[in-house]
Amino acid sequence: MHSADIDLGYAMKLEPKLAVDYFRSKGLKITWNWQEMSAQAHARAFTVAKSTSLDVLESIRLEIDKALAMGTTEREFKKSLAPVLQKLGWWGKQINIDSNGEAREVQLGSPRRLSTIYRTNLATAYQAGRYQQQLASSETHPYWQYVATMDSRTRTAHAALHLRVFRYDDPIWQKLYPPNGWGCRCRVRALTRAQVEREGLIIESSAGKLDTYNVNSGVDDATGEIYQSEVTEFKSGGQTTRTDAGWSGNVGSVAMGADVSIAKKLTTLQNRKLRQQVIQSLNNAPARRDAFAQWVGNILTTRRAGNALQPLGFMTNDIAEQVKKISGIEPARLFAVSEKNILHADSLKHKKTGVKLTLKDYQSLPKLIVDAQAVLWDKRKNNLLYIAKGSDTMKIVINAPYNLRGQKDALDIVINAYKASIVDLQKSVKGGLYAVLKGGI
Repeated sequence: MHSADIDLGYAMKLEPKLAVDYFRSKGLKITWNWQEMSAQAHARAFTVAKSTSLDVLESIRLEIDKALAMGTTEREFKKSLAPVLQKLGWWGKQINIDSNGEAREVQLGSPRRLSTIYRTNLATAYQAGRYQQQLASSETHPYWQYVATMDSRTRTAHAALHLRVFRYDDPIWQKLYPPNGWGCRCRVRALTRAQVEREGLIIESSAGKLDTYNVNSGVDDATGEIYQSEVTEFKSGGQTTRTDAGWSGNVGSVAMGADVSIAKKLTTLQNRKLRQQVIQSLNNAPARRDAFAQWVGNILTTRRAGNALQPLGFMTNDIAEQVKKISGIEPARLFAVSEKNILHADSLKHKKTGVKLTLKDYQSLPKLIVDAQAVLWDKRKNNLLYIAKGSDTMKIVINAPYNLRGQKDALDIVINAYKASIVDLQKSVKGGLYAVLKGGI
């Protein structure tokens, strides 16, 4: 198969796992018009315009999930979903109540509409996963080439970028990484230095050539409100590439970031459920915070615990480099805590000695680690210590990295957490027991 003629259904079967996990991490959002959500919000939440029922939205999401995971075709997708939507009453032209409570005749489900839903969601999910995979391999393949599907349906604006090469960290990929419009079939090809030289390609820069602005993208019939959506243009060599309204951006970057270290971890995590939770954490999704808080509450209420894990966030590069230098071991760079670790921290011993944390402290562990006032290294026990301010000053003890039984992924595990005395911490630093890696006591 020629690289420019890649078929979406075929592509999804090549590397669907990260695309599926990204899609499953998205929340649900009911909207009336597609313009009600920015491209950034669309990257983090699944929505279908005029799907005013969660039943409808969930039914569509389930079929898209199946299409991503199993590689079902557009025809199979429509055949399976159409009768479900018809049964739910979301089909054809109907009188419906919009977001302002007004009754209006609108077009709901239709074969054409389902085609758009299928193509748009599969393309964005696949490219989001592909971006992270390419980012993870950017050390060996740092040059990215834009590849358009050059046939009679290719837009002139997209063809203008065909085969042009930019470094992976060039600003153009934050605005023009495909898809760049409705039905866009473009993709990005990652290249090594040797490939670039062998093919005689020129590495360009988009500096000073990108222009991002808002355009009118529609009118709300009920209120008369004029919607504004972002567009990005790239002008070079007398040619202009322009995104469709609302398609300016990079789904994979918005949803999972543009950090190479994080991309490497995301692409190598074998625990799929953990990866979905990590993606939600990267989005700082309220649903993720609520789920973590409920998880902690259940453990401390039932007092039953196994080896189930929850992610807490990523170790910053500066700390990771220092840990490697001190210990000679590469940290996992992903913090996590197990059910058993939570119960161990919430022990009777800690209660008797007055250092037990509050429920809110345990539920705030992800934020407390991010906002830590200092990061120390315990020279005796070879552990990381994150010093944070919760209900009191607290010490979060992390074993980096650590392999839990039954867990294939190496993680930086929180093995304890309790209240700590500032005076004692200062003495330990002054006495040479703790090394300060960041911040201060």
